[in-house]
Amino acid sequence: MREAETEPIAVVGVYARTPGTGDDLDAFWDAVTEGRDAVTTFPDTGSGTGTGPDGGPDRVPRRGVLADVGLFDAEAFQMPPREAELTDPQHRLLLEAAWVLLERAGYGTGGDRATGRDGGGRPGGRVGVFAGAGLDYYLLRHILADPSIEAVEGLLPIVLANDKDHLAAKIAYRLGLTGPAMTVQTACSTSLVAVHQGVRALRCGDADVVLAGGVTVELPQDEGYSLTPGSVLSRSGRCRPFLAGRDGSVPANGLGMVALRRLSDALADHDTVLAVIRGSAMNNDGGDKAGYTAPGFAGQVDVVRAAHRDAGIDPGTIGYLEGHGTGTEVGDDIELAALSEVFARGRADEPLPLGSAKATFGNLGAAAGVVGLVKTVLALRHRTLPPLPGAGEETATDDLPDGFVLDPVARPWAVVPGVPRRAGISSYGMGGTNCHVVVEEFHTAAPEPAEDLAAAVIPLSATGPESVLRYRDALVEHLAARPGRVGEVARTFVTGRRVLPVRLSLVLTPDGPVPDSLQDAPRRVARKAPAVVFAFGDERDPAPGALADLYARHAVVRDRVEEILAPLGEEGTRIRAALLEETPSAELAPVRLYVIQVATAELLRSLGVEPVAVLGHGPGEFAAACVAGEFSAADGVGLLRSTTGEAAVTAAVKPPSLAVVSTRTGRAVDPRTGRDAPWWQDRQRPEHVPDAVRTLAATVPGALVVDIGPGRSLTDLLSPYAGDGGPSDVVPVLPGPGAVPFLTQLGRLWSAGVGVDLGAANGADGYRRVPLPTYPFDRRPHWIDAAREKGTADESAAPTDPAGGEETLSRVLRIWEEILGLTDIEPDADLYMLGGDSFTLVRLAGRLSRSCGPEITATDLFGVDLTPRAMAGLIDELATAPRKEAR
Repeated sequence: MREAETEPIAVVGVYARTPGTGDDLDAFWDAVTEGRDAVTTFPDTGSGTGTGPDGGPDRVPRRGVLADVGLFDAEAFQMPPREAELTDPQHRLLLEAAWVLLERAGYGTGGDRATGRDGGGRPGGRVGVFAGAGLDYYLLRHILADPSIEAVEGLLPIVLANDKDHLAAKIAYRLGLTGPAMTVQTACSTSLVAVHQGVRALRCGDADVVLAGGVTVELPQDEGYSLTPGSVLSRSGRCRPFLAGRDGSVPANGLGMVALRRLSDALADHDTVLAVIRGSAMNNDGGDKAGYTAPGFAGQVDVVRAAHRDAGIDPGTIGYLEGHGTGTEVGDDIELAALSEVFARGRADEPLPLGSAKATFGNLGAAAGVVGLVKTVLALRHRTLPPLPGAGEETATDDLPDGFVLDPVARPWAVVPGVPRRAGISSYGMGGTNCHVVVEEFHTAAPEPAEDLAAAVIPLSATGPESVLRYRDALVEHLAARPGRVGEVARTFVTGRRVLPVRLSLVLTPDGPVPDSLQDAPRRVARKAPAVVFAFGDERDPAPGALADLYARHAVVRDRVEEILAPLGEEGTRIRAALLEETPSAELAPVRLYVIQVATAELLRSLGVEPVAVLGHGPGEFAAACVAGEFSAADGVGLLRSTTGEAAVTAAVKPPSLAVVSTRTGRAVDPRTGRDAPWWQDRQRPEHVPDAVRTLAATVPGALVVDIGPGRSLTDLLSPYAGDGGPSDVVPVLPGPGAVPFLTQLGRLWSAGVGVDLGAANGADGYRRVPLPTYPFDRRPHWIDAAREKGTADESAAPTDPAGGEETLSRVLRIWEEILGLTDIEPDADLYMLGGDSFTLVRLAGRLSRSCGPEITATDLFGVDLTPRAMAGLIDELATAPRKEAR
């Protein structure tokens, strides 16, 4: 076989949301290792209204309950609230899982949603999604149970919000993923088959990152379950896989997902590899079994052997088996017989531990297989063999074949010399689709940078101020409890988190977050990035060593400094020492200021901060002119020295390539003629700051001014003019001793919406992506109770023509609010900014036609601004069109 077809697949992230643990992996692992029963017992006695098949009660008051299935952060996914209410909670839960999992793996970025700018492509390449879900009880019992919902919404929106066909594609659409998106449905083996399909997609090159998993939500989940003839459900309310006296499964809700990459790619990109999938296989029993729903011995033997052939390893090296383990007598008997056939061991061999997550959480249906995989990956990471709940009870016995053991308590996973810890996971679907996956521990030996970064900007963003503050607090708390390398945190957050409209940044050092950077307030950025103006001023003498850190960290700074100072000989050497060493010097302060400003401006441009104009004030006029292209960096020194009579003017002066505003004149420099050499020697002119601000506002409306220099002279001068027609903001960028001052201000520029390349600024390439706190969703209720909710409009009534004007607008606003599920929509609100899309536009066209009289098509609406006011105007125009033609 070709190497690519057998390459190990790295597990770079895991996610599980299960009964009793939520999506906390530590809580999940605690529940597993402590042998807990996480299934809920309801307070009623469970005595039903009739009798079950065994003559006992027909109701069992037990179920695995998943908390908060009705809550969802629709705004984070740009989903209108009404669409969220209509959407199967299984889809919503898996959407959140995919987002979190990408962040845990360090691949959460997908461009800048706040401004609509592409972030340069998703790290890691194309991301594929393979996922499945259980039966849509929400559709059956909450949506279709109330006919008025379909009457108001139409059938297609309900189908798109609930059909399994759209599960994987919806994740790809909402998260901007461009790899294959495939819904997988094989009953209880769904999620492990999704993993198998993901492995194949990675090995054949269809995807570079894969998300694979499944979800089950049965409703209602606040009551037990019924027993029916032939049922596989437990009469006792406990799932006891492989134990004597077992009597069936217990239904449970939950979900799981894993992030996968080719191992070679994961190592090259310094990912955290949790484990590796060595091989996988799937098949079907065919007709060689007792019936369609019965398990098949031959099929199970074949799939387990095929997975080991794919892995290229001996089944005798497996140290743990996570079984399918439904807890039914027939199902477990056949599974044990098949496992015994593959893993037959002599009496001298150590017994093979066997477990099943169903004993802890119940039968998670379409999510069961991947949750078993997550459990096994964590067991490998912790080097611990998990127990089987119930195995330690006094009455517990087993009827295992020789060579297997059920551990009553967790124990260390001993390693066989020369053989890594390995495990197998089985998942078998009703109908006969079987899957087995072989996983192995992994310990990286990849080299990492020997030294940590001295400091780095950590960007944080969310959809609202409270969310981003909670995000910051969670990160600070995490770092206090589990300090990590600055470079790892920086790389993970810069390359592994989405960019949302409300921003905040902090500066991290090996000692923790810089306190000053924790005082900043969140900022909401505009969809359009602000135009940037570089401002240069300051009469202050630069601090000794002001450029030392930037000179050491950034080649572009070194190049520009040497370009300026090299021609100055010994004089340049003295200036260089004053810039790079903490040695006070008053010599040639204007030249040192000029060097700092020009070099810092060059660095900002290399980091993506490109000015559309510059403003010069006092000695900063020279740096402003240099950045605008009026003369070279070296010639600027000659001009600067000529103003004090130190040298003759020899500079080649040209018209500027950027808009230049001078406080000496209060006006913009003529882009055709520029300023000649004598202009620079006249230093007696007064400053005209108010006039310059007005000129700047007219030249670059709403500019964000970056004050470049060692002091804050222009920040103090311009801040009173911010807003009200002046600059939108003034942010000082102050190079100073150490990395912290510059990085703090750079983070504030990013928070203000400027497109800063924080990856290049931090220099964190080569550090690992590591698990860190993920996005704090602001989950809110999005739930339709079909027993109470009624339609919001009588669609059977004939449309009535609105009187026009305000009445039309009022009707249009009401329809917008009903379709989007929002309130208090403004007349000039943009449809897409409210979470709508092209399909929403089609729905609006239909509803407006039915409610307002004139026939309106989506094509008609595309011809106007997508706002309620513009649509109301179109309706009035169409309503009067026939009368105009009659005249």
